[in-house]
This record gives sequence, structure tokens and C-alpha cells, in this order.
Amino acid sequence: MPATVELNSGGLRERQKARRYQAILDAARQLFPQLGFQATSMEAIAELAEVGVATVYNYFGSKGALLVALQEPEFAVLEDRGAELLQRAPDNPVDGVKQLVGIYRHFQNDWSNRQLLSAIIAPGLSAEPVLDALAEKAEAQLKTQLSTLISSYQSAGLINEEIDTDDAAIVVFCVFNQHFINYVTHDQVAFDSMSRDMDRQIGLIIKGLSTS
Repeated sequence: MPATVELNSGGLRERQKARRYQAILDAARQLFPQLGFQATSMEAIAELAEVGVATVYNYFGSKGALLVALQEPEFAVLEDRGAELLQRAPDNPVDGVKQLVGIYRHFQNDWSNRQLLSAIIAPGLSAEPVLDALAEKAEAQLKTQLSTLISSYQSAGLINEEIDTDDAAIVVFCVFNQHFINYVTHDQVAFDSMSRDMDRQIGLIIKGLSTS
């Protein structure tokens, strides 16, 4: 009987921890876009989650780590969607590469919160190494999928066989990243016009690598 009581008690504690963990995540998910990452304090998150601020630090360690916990699942979704496209890529290399890049433009509701984007995936703009690590992981993820996609077109004879696909992926990513940095740092840049410019320039690159 005592063993059963101890087991039930342990299960209750774990459920309470899970609820607190989720309450903190939900509070941060509400406040970061509303106030901006820099302006959101751990105290405000704790108050909204109805926990002590020490509990927030105990669960996540820092505000940056909390943001990472929120965003890693979103990057996982992007990776899955990219993988799906690799399995059913369009016949035209230009269309395929533009569609893959377009998947990553849908991150954070079409890059709607520039302050949050700057904190999440702009290496060197944050003060927390954990955020730079997340940015590097996201960059590697997109480059890998770009290289894989371009390699598939190369195997099909649609991309010049002399092209190094990793180099091609880096060039495409640089265009993507240049537009991203310009977008998050300039409020006057519109998402739709930025997307058109990005697609046009990426299209020029892929056309230049194509055999047709």
C-alpha cells in the first residue's frame, strides 16, 4: 500500500510539473509577439503563467532558452514539410527550389514579428549563445535540404553535372538570408515585395545552373 501511495504521489508531481511547464510556454508564446522578445521580462512571463519567477528559471534557465523551447517544434515542422517536398518535387528545378524556400518563409506566420525573428534566427544579434545555436541549426537544416533537392535535379540531368550542389545550396541560402536580414531590420520592407524579389533572384540562380 505505501508503494502505491508513493507512485501516485510521484505521478501527481509529474503532472503538476508538466502543467507548470506548459503554462510558462503558453505565457511566453503570448507575450513575446505582443511585447517583443527584448521587452518581455521573465517576471511578466511568471505572472501570466501564475508561477514564481524562480520556477521559470528553474525550468528553462534563461529567456533565450525559453524562446528556443517554443521555436524548435516550429523548425521541426518546417523540416518535415521540406522533406515532403523532396519526396514529390516539381519537375522544374526553379519551381522546386522556390517552393522549398517558400516553406521556410512561412515560419512565424510569414515573418510577421520582426523583433521576434531577429532574436530567433539572426546570428550575432542576440546576447545568448543558445539563440545563435538555434540559428545555426536552422541554417544547416535549410542548406541540407537545398543541397539534397538540387542533387536530385542533377541526378535527373536537369542541373549541370559539374555543379557542386553544396556550393549551389550556399548561394541560394545567401540570397534567402540577405532578404531575411533586410526584412527584419527594415520596417518599411513589405513581405510580399521581398518574397517576389527573393524568388526572382533565386530563379535566376537556378536557371543559370540548369542544363536546359
